[in-house]
Amino acid sequence: MNTEPISSYIIKIASRCNLDCDYCYEYNMGDNSWKNEPRIISEEILNLSVDRINEHAKSNNLKKIHISLHGGEPLLAGHKYFKKIISIIKNKLSDYNIEMGIQTNAVLINDLFLDLFLKEKIYIGISLDGPPEYNDQHRYYHNKKGSGEDVEKALMLLKDFPYFSGILSVINIDYNPIEVWDYLSDFDPPLIDFLLPHATWDKHPLGKHELDSTEYADWLIQIFDSWFHGDKQNISIRTFEEIIEYSVGGTGSLETLGLAPVNLLVISPSGGYEGVDTLKSIKPGAQILGMNVLNNSIEDVLQHPKINFRQIGIKALSQTCKDCSLVETCGGGYLPHRYSQKNEFDNPSVYCADLKALIGHIHKTTEQAII
Repeated sequence: MNTEPISSYIIKIASRCNLDCDYCYEYNMGDNSWKNEPRIISEEILNLSVDRINEHAKSNNLKKIHISLHGGEPLLAGHKYFKKIISIIKNKLSDYNIEMGIQTNAVLINDLFLDLFLKEKIYIGISLDGPPEYNDQHRYYHNKKGSGEDVEKALMLLKDFPYFSGILSVINIDYNPIEVWDYLSDFDPPLIDFLLPHATWDKHPLGKHELDSTEYADWLIQIFDSWFHGDKQNISIRTFEEIIEYSVGGTGSLETLGLAPVNLLVISPSGGYEGVDTLKSIKPGAQILGMNVLNNSIEDVLQHPKINFRQIGIKALSQTCKDCSLVETCGGGYLPHRYSQKNEFDNPSVYCADLKALIGHIHKTTEQAII
């Protein structure tokens, strides 16, 4: 099998979370594999993981490696151990251009962490779904107290932080999209990613009346129009930008769009290699490869069908997608969103109608702007 080398890694350094967001694929969509994971990655497993990354990078002559420290909530590792984690990774991968970041719910961010991340040039991405009255409907602590006001405090600390990488925001079509956009953009993040909530052909997206309806596209189009015609284009919205890029023959980096091979690998706190970790949203254990850093190299992992499937582009798509004029841009949609028990991944995205409507609107808008 011809495979692309892996240059991006998610290392899950914590398996638990201090929030209990009701839509979380990790904890609240049926998969309980986190219960068998150590709470925090051990030094032994971290060292082995980084050794495997180094081994793979050397054999493939890679120059740049991206590592995202993830969870659960990664800051639960604590400041002292976090400092050691960064040191281990940087020392072992000193031959490469390393870009390291974290994805956090932000409620534990403080000056101590920020001083460390500033010194070590660690990028910080946070998760927030809008103003507290929206965010707190789904993103709350285990006692059901909302997290929005605490995230606001963290955002104020991050406002002038040079390694603030942006905001992930899960779409809820019950929220007013312009209110969400105005609120998030007021913090002037470099990037906002609006994420489709996880759904399959067996578990339909919330609020979609029919699978050929376009509620999610309609929601996103309102934000696109405000962004495209407004004065905040300094904020990157990658879904919009990549659709524009594909329309002029370019390429993108999101695994939710396009046909480029996915070069991302997940390593769990126990050292297990995983496929797309969001596969947990389709059925328990769907992400498990049965391989780990103790016994398997990354070259071994690349031969696994679940990994190779993500690298073969259009060959992995349903005939419906292959026949579609938008396939180069859409790429069939995000892998978990194609799943059904009947056909497994041999389906278009359950958001197919939304993707067609969004892509069509963006193409039409940008063409008119050029004229």
